Amino acid sequence: MENIYVFIVGLLALFAIFDLIVGVSNDAVNFLNSAVGSKVAKFKVIILVASLGIMMGALTSGGMMEVTRKGIYNPEYFYFNEVMLLFMAVMIADIVLLDLFNTFGFPTSTTVSIVFEMLGAALALSVIKIVQNDLPLNYLFNIDAPDKGIIGYMNWSKTTDIISGILLSVVIAFTIGVVVQFIVRMFFSFKLDQRMRVVGSLWSGTALTAILYFLLFKGMGSVVKGVAPENMSAFQRNYNVFHEFMETNLLPFFGTIWILFMAAMFVIQRFKINPLRLVVLFGTFALAMAFAGNDLVNFIGVPIAGWQSFQIWQASGQAPNELLMTGLAGEVTTPYILMAIAGVIMTLTLWFSKKARSVTETEVNLGAQSEVEERFKANTLARGVVNSTSYMVRKAYGLIPQGVKRRISNNFESAEDIEHTETSPHFDLVRASVNLVMAAILIAVATDMKLPLSTTYVSFMVAMGTSLADRAWGRESAVYRISGVLNVIAGWFLTAFMASSIAAIFVCIMYFGGIYGIVFLMLLLGFVIYKTSRFHTQKLLKRAKVESKRDLINYKDVNESLGLLTENLDFALGEIRRTLELTHVGLAKENRRALKEANKKLVELDMDYAMVKDGLFRVIKKNKSDKTTSSHLYVLTYDLMQDLMQSLSLIVKVCTDHVHNNHKPLTGEQRDMVDKLRENFDDYFALTKQVIASGEFTETNLSAVVAKKNAILQQVEDATSMQIQGIMDKKYGFKNTSLYFTLLLEMKDLVAVTARFVKLYSRVYQQK
Repeated sequence: MENIYVFIVGLLALFAIFDLIVGVSNDAVNFLNSAVGSKVAKFKVIILVASLGIMMGALTSGGMMEVTRKGIYNPEYFYFNEVMLLFMAVMIADIVLLDLFNTFGFPTSTTVSIVFEMLGAALALSVIKIVQNDLPLNYLFNIDAPDKGIIGYMNWSKTTDIISGILLSVVIAFTIGVVVQFIVRMFFSFKLDQRMRVVGSLWSGTALTAILYFLLFKGMGSVVKGVAPENMSAFQRNYNVFHEFMETNLLPFFGTIWILFMAAMFVIQRFKINPLRLVVLFGTFALAMAFAGNDLVNFIGVPIAGWQSFQIWQASGQAPNELLMTGLAGEVTTPYILMAIAGVIMTLTLWFSKKARSVTETEVNLGAQSEVEERFKANTLARGVVNSTSYMVRKAYGLIPQGVKRRISNNFESAEDIEHTETSPHFDLVRASVNLVMAAILIAVATDMKLPLSTTYVSFMVAMGTSLADRAWGRESAVYRISGVLNVIAGWFLTAFMASSIAAIFVCIMYFGGIYGIVFLMLLLGFVIYKTSRFHTQKLLKRAKVESKRDLINYKDVNESLGLLTENLDFALGEIRRTLELTHVGLAKENRRALKEANKKLVELDMDYAMVKDGLFRVIKKNKSDKTTSSHLYVLTYDLMQDLMQSLSLIVKVCTDHVHNNHKPLTGEQRDMVDKLRENFDDYFALTKQVIASGEFTETNLSAVVAKKNAILQQVEDATSMQIQGIMDKKYGFKNTSLYFTLLLEMKDLVAVTARFVKLYSRVYQQK
């Protein structure tokens, strides 16, 4: 019997490692966002600073571990075998959930996931116990009060505090981000060089003092808070003396530090050192430390609780189904060696996790001051928010005196004129410093109060608040950024629902399935990790392929850019030809796999086309006045590519919908006509590809292209006439006609657009 629980403890230890990896991959965005977005230093330097903060935070997070032992449920009413299954279900659900979010680059809350996983698993076990033992249902909903004879399986009072604190943090963090950023920007403006000497010293000194205060007095305060003097280690005793000194001399101590910091920041500017860089780096350290101190419980709290439960059971000598886990309700010390090991694993993950960078990229782009490729599409709710907010702002702005409006406009006048390049920062050091200072303060306060505040919610909402205050969400980007924020917030609510549901299902599988249920969930976990890793690798390869093409384009030389587009056109025409072939096979043979492959190729072509679309503005903007002809050619290339993609997309869509909706297939006569048309179309595409790739725009080649084009157009006319006659003879229905006419007309457009490409590039080569 003991062997099975040794096995479970071993699995929990393994799960702790996995959870640390997937958890840090998701939460790295919380403390890397500002430093990476502002490009305060090289990426390796940022990671090094964050790593030091993680190690410090890991060693000061012991008090938070109580949440997993008794924060959500009352362990004194659960037997040892039950809590071990609960811990297993929570860990497997947590790894699966976080890995899915990481794969899609979506920042979610590890705090929310662990809290609701504990809630779902504990509720499921409680229901099982009530049903099997024929107990009153109110055991599930009572607020536990043993002194009054009231039994409650769930710790609803603590759970309510945790959930309300998490939700309240969203509003508080966003509001503080908006207000503080607006005030700080009013002092700085976007012309930092003009005001850095005085304002920079004042803000930097204040920010550094605030961070130091909350790290020493609040964040590090958890090391000694609530610990009896006789149970303190040597470090805790020494720090307790220092802590009491700070508490007794609070204003003189930090007042002196504030003055010293401001003086130091004023002096270092003489040596060409930007004090805001120090604030951002120190803030990154502080936020990483606050993150580890607050969120380490999310990753290793459950495995440690399982290990401690195992020790209590071994010492008891009772059967697993007879030992109530009253021991978990008391104070249990977490060994520092375990927290140190966890800190090392978190640090290594930070250095080597590619998924961590994917999640960071999502948040950085949502707060970018410059124009970037928007990841999220606009939705109806976002449009409503933008329109209503714009209306209210215009009304409120009309009540402000003209002098105040002029001053605000002067301080924010360059907010919408920042151009983004691959090496430029997404926002400046002023915003980065506000993000870090405010997030670190909020998280450190929550840690001191033993509340597992969501560091994701806090850091994300502070960043979004400062973005709004900084006018990063201008009219060109607001609807997309707000759509992104709403999607992320919706993902947070989805996290809560999924976490509780998955954990509840998993604990039931193990409770009723025993060892077979555990083995099944282990296999499921392995399958999910394999599939998500493979998917993420393929996604990175696709992105690298597109970015490599984009990097080749010289946006300062339109002729060079156009030459590259000419080379890519040969590839694009080949892919269009292959996509049409797959679509034809899928339609003629009702082959869903071929249609799926056609849609996949269409997505890849869209990504290539996006490179042209996104580069269009930058090419023209950086073009010299004596090269306007080249700019016109680039615009025409963009226009023709757009026409090709629209026709191809429509063909693939109508064929896919027709087959998936199980409509009647084309008749034999129609299939024969489409087959002949496609064969001629293939020959035509092969000819145009060869002419464009070789650059041999001779009269003979051009005449051959025109002849092929006219032959296909005549075929389309004949097929159209045949279909019209068939409709008149009542041979064809509405669905059939709609599909057939779409195929004919869009293929006609493809032929015409391809001919225009030949004509365009012929002119390019003739003009050299």
